[in-house]
Amino acid sequence: MSTDELDLVRRCSAGDRDARQEMYETYAGRLLAVCRRYIREPERAQDLVHDTFLKAWDSLGGFRPRRKGALGAWLSQIAAHLAVDELRRRKPLFPLDGESPLPEEVPVDAERLREVPLEELIDLIASLPEGYRAVFNLFCIDGYSHREIARLLGISEKTSQTQFLKARRKLAALIAAKYGKDEKD
Repeated sequence: MSTDELDLVRRCSAGDRDARQEMYETYAGRLLAVCRRYIREPERAQDLVHDTFLKAWDSLGGFRPRRKGALGAWLSQIAAHLAVDELRRRKPLFPLDGESPLPEEVPVDAERLREVPLEELIDLIASLPEGYRAVFNLFCIDGYSHREIARLLGISEKTSQTQFLKARRKLAALIAAKYGKDEKD
């Protein structure tokens, strides 16, 4: 962890308002992006960013940095957990309609995939149903295992795996629909 991060943590722990403002200004944008991966409503995502800082400031005594950038990673993990908790409190995250069939697998050409602008890919992921999106983000972006996802979401490991497969197939279909065909096809 850099000296600046250590100093910021020390000052925040001491209740320094200027340090807390600095931490907020430094990390709020990143944390909003994390929350928006899970929560579609901008106002609620912003509320979760605020909650993240409150929780972090209360927990700074237990923060043990090991490398540079650890503070941002730790704050991002808190934000992701709060967003997942929010999803769990909502309507059932995964419909109780039994095991709906898997969507048909749609092949996506790797070259075409590279042509998809990053912002568009983020928007397509955001358009996935909540359950699919939560598992996809936790697995692909945040690096959780299906066992960890199952524990976080209160579902079985098999449900996590199935929801990920459904999310991947749905995302492939969305990409193929938008970028999959040549003009001459």
